[in-house]
Amino acid sequence: MQTKTSIAQSAVDALKWEVNFTPKPGLVDALSNGSHDDMDLNLFLKSADSLLPGFQRIAEVSFNRNIDVALREDIGAIGRDTEADMFKATDGINTHKGAIWTMELLISAISSVQTGDIEQILLSAQKLAQLPDKFVPQTAKKTHGMATKKKYALSGARGEAQNGFPNIRRVLNYSRNVDDLWLRRLMLLYSNVNDTNIVYRSNLKVLKTLQSISNEIFVSSTPVIENSKFIELEKFVS
Repeated sequence: MQTKTSIAQSAVDALKWEVNFTPKPGLVDALSNGSHDDMDLNLFLKSADSLLPGFQRIAEVSFNRNIDVALREDIGAIGRDTEADMFKATDGINTHKGAIWTMELLISAISSVQTGDIEQILLSAQKLAQLPDKFVPQTAKKTHGMATKKKYALSGARGEAQNGFPNIRRVLNYSRNVDDLWLRRLMLLYSNVNDTNIVYRSNLKVLKTLQSISNEIFVSSTPVIENSKFIELEKFVS
């Protein structure tokens, strides 16, 4: 079983792995800023490093704790502090707000139940996500995702967690003996995630088109990187 420190470091390492994973059409990766003119690889790496102290605090406060409202409120407070650390490191740019929400739940679940069993971790994190936190500021600044979720009734990162991380489950359940496994898993995510950032920057029709193209790439027998639809996707989200 991982230590409290290693759980937090693993979360940061995962975020660094994700941003370095290339190519990711429309997203920041090692070769491109995607559709973002205010973010790049170095900013994401700096942002990820800024999250380590907060993630460590979450692992420590959650250690062998019951999954209850008190724990939810404790990690919520730390999560808000961690967001502040992120914004300080990025000069106000929102690089990892959604990731902080997801990671705080997963880190807390792992440290609380002391297991490496994915199913138990996801169930415990889901339970945490469904619990109320009366200390969430009601006058908090509305993010792009919050505005879009309200307009289009999309669930976003919060709904993903409260529904038991269905897209994480899809990715983990998809396993093939192929060289481009993680690219296919990425296409699987693109096909199913209702990305509120995409909708905010464009509209719901654009999201549906992106999902449709991504699904065609995912189900194709052609290697992802050689697929003409993949080139079309890169142009579509650039």
